[in-house]
Amino acid sequence: MTYTARRLAGMLDGEVSWLSVRTASAVPGPDWISCADVIREQQAGGDPTYGWRRALLDDYAREYAIDPPQQVAAMFVLMWYVSVPTVVAGLATALTGLSPDVSAESLAFRKHPTAHYPIEVALLSDRLVPMAEAAQQVNEHTKAFTDSYSPGVKLSSRQKRGAVDDELRGALLVPEEAVQAAEAAEAFQIDLAQEIRTSCCFLYALPNVNACSTCPRVRTSTVQHRVP
Repeated sequence: MTYTARRLAGMLDGEVSWLSVRTASAVPGPDWISCADVIREQQAGGDPTYGWRRALLDDYAREYAIDPPQQVAAMFVLMWYVSVPTVVAGLATALTGLSPDVSAESLAFRKHPTAHYPIEVALLSDRLVPMAEAAQQVNEHTKAFTDSYSPGVKLSSRQKRGAVDDELRGALLVPEEAVQAAEAAEAFQIDLAQEIRTSCCFLYALPNVNACSTCPRVRTSTVQHRVP
C-alpha cells in the first residue's frame, strides 16, 4: 500500500477521540503553536509555555480553592507537549511502519480552549520516514524541548525523559490493529509490557486526589511497604 502524509493524517485522525490530525502547508492560524518556535524561544532563554502553565494553575486554584503546586502544571504541560511528536509517530509506525516527519519544524498544534491539552496537530511536511528515522526525530525533538524546559520548578531527567517513553508506549498500544507495534517498540526502545509509568504527573499533590494505579509512586510505596 502506498502512503502519503495526507493518507496517514486521515488514519491517525480516527485513532484517538481527543486528537485530530491534518496536513497543512504552514502553521494554520494564530491560535496554533509552532513546535519549532517553542523550542527556539526556550533555547534562547525564554519561557513560551508560561501562559499555558498559568492557565492550568488558575483552573486548579478555582477548582480546589488552593494555591496549587507548580509541579503539577509543569509536568502536565511537559507531557502534553511531548505527546505531539510521540503520539503521531507512535500511532503511525504501529499501524504502518512509517511515520510523518515529526521534527520540530514539521509540526504545529492547537490546544483545547478550556482543557488545555493538544486537540489538533498539523503535519507541515509531506515527508514520510521509516521507523528508525522516526525514533531519531522523536528523540531529537523531545530532547530539545525537555533540555531547555524551565518551568520554575525542578523536574528530574527521569521525569522528563520518562514522560516521553510513557507517551510513546501509550501511543503504540492504542491501535486495535497495530500490526507493526512490536517492531516499532524495538525501534523506539520501548517495553510494551511495562505496566507502571516511568514518570509521575504529580496530580496526587492536589487535595483529595489519589495517585493513579499506574503511577510510579504506587510501585515505590508497595515495595517500601513490603520491606520487613
